[in-house]
Amino acid sequence: MKETLIVYGTRYGATPESCAVIQKILEKEHNQHVEIWDLKDYRACPDLDDFDNVIVSSGIEYGKWTENAEKFLKERNFDSKKLAVFISSYYAGEEDLYEYANENFLEKVLDKYGHVKPVKIAAFGGKIPKKELPKIADERLLGRIPEHQNDNRDWDKIEAWAHEVGKIFSKD
Repeated sequence: MKETLIVYGTRYGATPESCAVIQKILEKEHNQHVEIWDLKDYRACPDLDDFDNVIVSSGIEYGKWTENAEKFLKERNFDSKKLAVFISSYYAGEEDLYEYANENFLEKVLDKYGHVKPVKIAAFGGKIPKKELPKIADERLLGRIPEHQNDNRDWDKIEAWAHEVGKIFSKD
């Protein structure tokens, strides 16, 4: 059984919920033992030597990763690991803003760290609590968010990505 660590930084809770779905698929369908770690407790994060695979994830706000998730990418050595990376961003859940989110919030961050070579990446939608909408949503988003809809994650896309990652992680 392969050992997989999923670490995340979150803004409004979308990222750990996505991590839980990915964990379930990796464990039940791809014979992985998965540990999930909230990077709020960065110093106590498990040693990567105990894991074959790592998934790093972050919520996005104002185009920025959570501080500890980006720090994890910057400071850790993934040379002997299979690494996957995803972000949760409301922009990524909007069809016409997906490419913008993928390029600016995911690819540009990964490009900053030459030692980070993921086998799979993804930009998923996110969620924004209603009380936060006026503070953080810019004009590209505010008019699109219906009163009842503040979560634009595509669960089928997240599950499909988890299966793809599971196949890659299961190979020797």
